[in-house]
This record gives sequence, C-alpha cells and structure tokens, in this order.
Amino acid sequence: MTAKNIILFITDQWRWDTLNQPGHPCRLPNLDAFRDEATNHVNAFTSVPLCTPARASLFTGKWPHQTGTVDNVQGSSFYPQGKLHPSHRTYMERLQDAGYAVSFIGKWHLGAGTLSERGIDAPLSDGGTEPLLPPVDLEFAEPRKTPFYGTITDGVHPDEKRVRKAIERLESLASGDTPFCLIASLPGPHFPHHVPEDWVRMYDDLPHDFMPDNFIPQFTETGKPAAQGAHYWPCQDTRGLDQQDWRRTVQHYWGFCSFIDDLFGQFRRRVTDLGLDESTSLAFTADHGEMLGAHGWFDKGPFFYEEVMRIPMLIREAGQGAGKVREGFVNFRDLMPTLLAESAAAGTLTPEEAERSYDATDHDHATYGYDAYQGRQFKFRGIREARYKYAWSPHDIEELYDLQTDPQERVNRAGDPALAAEKARLKARLFDWMKAEADALAFGGYQLPVGSYIDGRPAQDQHDHQQHLNPALAQ
Repeated sequence: MTAKNIILFITDQWRWDTLNQPGHPCRLPNLDAFRDEATNHVNAFTSVPLCTPARASLFTGKWPHQTGTVDNVQGSSFYPQGKLHPSHRTYMERLQDAGYAVSFIGKWHLGAGTLSERGIDAPLSDGGTEPLLPPVDLEFAEPRKTPFYGTITDGVHPDEKRVRKAIERLESLASGDTPFCLIASLPGPHFPHHVPEDWVRMYDDLPHDFMPDNFIPQFTETGKPAAQGAHYWPCQDTRGLDQQDWRRTVQHYWGFCSFIDDLFGQFRRRVTDLGLDESTSLAFTADHGEMLGAHGWFDKGPFFYEEVMRIPMLIREAGQGAGKVREGFVNFRDLMPTLLAESAAAGTLTPEEAERSYDATDHDHATYGYDAYQGRQFKFRGIREARYKYAWSPHDIEELYDLQTDPQERVNRAGDPALAAEKARLKARLFDWMKAEADALAFGGYQLPVGSYIDGRPAQDQHDHQQHLNPALAQ
C-alpha cells in the first residue's frame, strides 16, 4: 500500500543486540510488539559511527565525504560549528516542495538554527549539540557518576518532553488534509545515562559481579590500529571504572532503552488511535550503537566494531499487519529513500535514489567510513560481509576479522597469510565502492598523521573539552 504520511522515530546510540539477540536481558515490550508488525532489517549498518556525519548522510542521502560533514559539531574545525552546509538540501525540504507538512522534534545535531533556516518546523529541537548537561530541574540519587550513570529521583526527563511534543504535533498534523512527514528524534540512550529511578530499578537483578559482554581492559589489545590506542573525549577513558561502575553503567543504559521503549509505545498507540495505520509508514532506528564496555570502550571511537556499526532498523509500511525479516545488507544512508519510495512522495526521488531503496536492493555487504572526531583526523573505510570485515586506512594499519571464528573481533588477521586472498578481494571491492562514490582517499595523496588536528596540531595535543562540557563529565 502506498503511504500518504511518513514518520521516523530515531534514537541515538541504540545497540542492535537489544532487539535482535535472543534472550537479551534488555526489556523492550513495545518495540518487540512493533517488530512483530514491521519489517526487521537484521543487517542494517550505520554509514559512520558518529552522530553528526551519520545524520547528515540520513537526511541528504550522501556520504559524509560528499557533504563535508565529517565531524561532530563540537569539532568546530569545519564549516561554522560543523553545520550541514545549506547547499546540501535535505529530504525534508524536498518533501515540503512536494506539498508535505514537515515537523522535526528533538535532536538535529547538524547545526544550531539550521532547521529554521531551511524553513522546517522544529519545536523542541536542540540545534547543534547533544544535551550533555542535565536540566537543572532534575534531582539525582547517589551514587552518581556522570556521564556513565545517574538515577533521576525527581523531575521530567527531557526525552519524555520531546515525545509529548511529538504526540501533540502528530495530533495536529493528523487533523489536517495535507500529507505529512514527522521526525521524532531523541538524544537517548546516548550518554549521559540519566535515567528515571523506576527504569533503573528494573535491572536491579543484574548479578552483583556483572561485567559487559566482550569487555577487556582498555588499551590492552594488540595488533590494532594506532587510532585505538588513546581516548579522544574525557568520558572515553574508562580505565578508572571498576566492576561496580560497569554494572551501574549497563544497568542505566538498559534502563534508558526500556524508558524510551515505553515512550515509543505511547507514541505508537497514538498513531493507531488517530486512524493512521493504513495511511502512514513508521520507522524506528538509531544513528549508531554504543560500545558499553566492549574492548574496554564507552561511547564510540574511530573504529568499526559491531557494537557501534550495527543498528536496529524496523519499518512498518502503511497497512502492514504482520512482521517480516529481511537479511539483505542495508545502510542508514538509504533509509529516507526507502520511506519515500513507498509513499506518495516517491516522485521526489531521483532514479538513482529510488534504486537504493531497501525494497529494491538485496546487498550481501555494507560499506562505511570514518574521517574525523573533535577536529582530529582518522581516515578509515570499511566493508562488512556475512563472514569477513575489512578496514583500510591511508595512515594506519589494516584490519581483517573473521566473524565466524572471532565474533568479538579480538584478533586482527590482516597480516595472516591464510587470509591474504580474502583481504585482497575485500580491499578491491572496497576501493571499487570508493571510486564509484568519488572518494578522494581512493586516489592516493598525503594524509596527516593519525589523530592529528586538521589545523596542524600534532596528535599529542589535547584541546580544551571543557568549553563544551561540564567538568563533571570528564570524571
């Protein structure tokens, strides 16, 4: 059925395994129910494991190297404050040109004020940065270790306010005759993991000696790229966390997911109550995942581990009643063309974009990249097939993982003669993609040393993060 309306419910830093790993301890009754009526794309991958460039790729359909939006806005080394340049039009603007009413609620992260500059209705959008500082009207229990964990005992969580506003806007849009696109974008479960008390208590039953899956003390792995040998944001240094800190961090992260699951359930029920199920496509996803202790990391970094690359991707098409599972590889970049291709706005797509729709493809691999973080240079490109994953860099070592024998990606086998043919094949396939997408890295040239700044400062320099963060977040 062709959808009249489009709704995207997007979260930030949501792990794939919470929805797709059998027996996972994270409790998500509303999303589980939604999965049973939607199409679950189980091999969905982000275009880059970093908020700003991932979102730029989602909303423009272009790779980060094609928009120049390659760093988070806090990097401040690119087009003013990392903003998405106005020359790169978004799908939302194209929908408005086609007569759609478009509203955007919540995290934009592509430059303060740029939504209104583009003429997009954006109540409660937080502009260019993540809301890392807790609202002053929240109260917390002890112990608290921001940004890893903090239990809210009083006050309304900002994501609850965002969903309330999204429901309010949904009701307004549904009452009109104009087709609409509504994007509800939550910062959670991105850190800081400030979570209402009831949702934290849901995971009080975690074993006292609990540790995250795939944990290893940070910076102790060998055979890894130099880019993985240091932290680049204060909270990424996890060497000071003890076992109970990790237990509380996981408890709060899963509690955060369960809290948002409840908010999504409220939103989903309102879609039905308003009679929109037959006319509206609804998707749930995330811009990337969260390490949550894997390889000793918290948050994310310049690497392509499954924990940050693989994302949930649930799409309920208009009128869909039963769940489906699709195993073809799909990319975050192509989500908007997928939603538009099945809607009355299909005519806004170019033929090339329409061919990228999930329903028009059946890929056996995913490709992705990484360029910068907080003004530092990290040039990586990667390809992921069912069994093998390969990453290449012009200024760092290669990586090759056999996910069948080493699903935790512990052993880098790029130098293993037994896999030399596989590595050569994957590298050739990766470079074919890079050349097809006019990626300058495919054509050689000098690159700054790994981790150095775009303005020429060496990697060992550390710029002042506190201009963006409360000192408490560096604990």
